[in-house]
Amino acid sequence: MQLHDTSILIARNGKRFVARRLTLADGKTLQAFNTSLSPESEHRFRPHAYDEATVQMVLERSEAGEDLTLGVFEGARQVGYCFLWYFTRAVPLLGIGLADECQGIGIGRQLMELLIGEARAAGRDGIELTTMMQNHNAYALYEKTGFIYHGDVENLQGDGSIVVERAMYYAIVPGSHPPKGAHAPPV
Repeated sequence: MQLHDTSILIARNGKRFVARRLTLADGKTLQAFNTSLSPESEHRFRPHAYDEATVQMVLERSEAGEDLTLGVFEGARQVGYCFLWYFTRAVPLLGIGLADECQGIGIGRQLMELLIGEARAAGRDGIELTTMMQNHNAYALYEKTGFIYHGDVENLQGDGSIVVERAMYYAIVPGSHPPKGAHAPPV
């Protein structure tokens, strides 16, 4: 699966969603997505702060092609946010966040395939991600998709705290390896 302006995602329950690249005009929508997350979801996915300045920088990086930043929409409402940060590097960093009602209906798997397809088409070596220790469902999805656990890392969260997360790697180029070093959002 590869992104063409927009991609249609169809959940197991038949609902249709649209995934598309976020633009500078989507700042308020991205902030509203963050605000809509339940405390449980927020503990599974909080890659950066959502203040106006940070969201502006995230979307500027996306428009410049430094990152691939997508929103998932049900009508006009944003219900998901995913990205390949550092998209111009050999190994971008993947993240996926979905609203509670979009968990467990097959959208995450489709987003994984979409992001892997984008990285493959761009000639990347692999994809790295981290997932919070208590996010067992995401970890299982990543394993099923072909990501391999390679250790625990300290990761900077959107609220400025540091948490230990599980790091995983998906090799696009056989024999490639995850980069060494700290994990941090690009903004």
